[in-house]
Amino acid sequence: MSFYKGSWFVIIYAGHTHSQLTPWRRIYRGSIVLCFCAVFCHAQGTKTDQTLLNQAREKYDAPFNRNLQSFECAFDFSWKEHFKETTRVGDEGTDEELEKLIQPIRNRVTVTRQKVIVSSGLTDDAMDKLPYRGMAERLLEHAVEKSLYTWPPASTNTILPDPTTPVSFEQSRSGYKLAFKKQTFDIEMILDRDMRLQRAGVKGPQSDAFETSFAPGQQGFLLTTLTVGEDGNARAGNRLIYSYTYQNVEGIQLPEHVVVIRESHHEVWEYGLSDCTVKTNE
Repeated sequence: MSFYKGSWFVIIYAGHTHSQLTPWRRIYRGSIVLCFCAVFCHAQGTKTDQTLLNQAREKYDAPFNRNLQSFECAFDFSWKEHFKETTRVGDEGTDEELEKLIQPIRNRVTVTRQKVIVSSGLTDDAMDKLPYRGMAERLLEHAVEKSLYTWPPASTNTILPDPTTPVSFEQSRSGYKLAFKKQTFDIEMILDRDMRLQRAGVKGPQSDAFETSFAPGQQGFLLTTLTVGEDGNARAGNRLIYSYTYQNVEGIQLPEHVVVIRESHHEVWEYGLSDCTVKTNE
């Protein structure tokens, strides 16, 4: 099993010019005025766009940009409930093996800005002695790792452009269109009037895109859903949908309940995070 990790795109700046004919007697003076205005207006427009970008970034809860270094939690998962919504492949083990050998495993996960580490406390030898060499446990660890690896871009604000990135904001009926260039790609983001990100993707026929929803939190917007296309294909039936609810741990909003839906394989991975501790710079 593999989960597609979506690209984190935002959009590119595009400008236009306008010229006006003037009598020949005023060409020289008019050219000076027009040049001055063009430079001044471009500077003002750029400043406005960067200001809007900064305002947007400030609206999101980004604990890893403040004082959070890492957090560690136990995660709670029920194999019995899992197979009520997920197609069983057959190499996970029997019901009895799952209940007696795999369900009792006490897993913990550590999340930093750069990585997610899942630990079962089992040695490699002990893992290999489980049914099908621990296939069920390995699948669970993979699902938890990928779903929490998807969360940091929102908690570090890398889901939005870097503050130094040249961007262009355009008002729309629903809020804003934000554009900028990422390497050779023209990226476009759609934001609500309150700057909540709705969706983003490469401009053009490419299917590489993602959709999001955010909820207000104590420190700013919190990611509640992220939808990406598996292997870059975002059509219905081929999506990965990540959902998050939150808990307050020492004043920091951390995921509490996570659901991952993998449409192509009819899989639903649902777990809770508990007994969390945080490590901060303070």
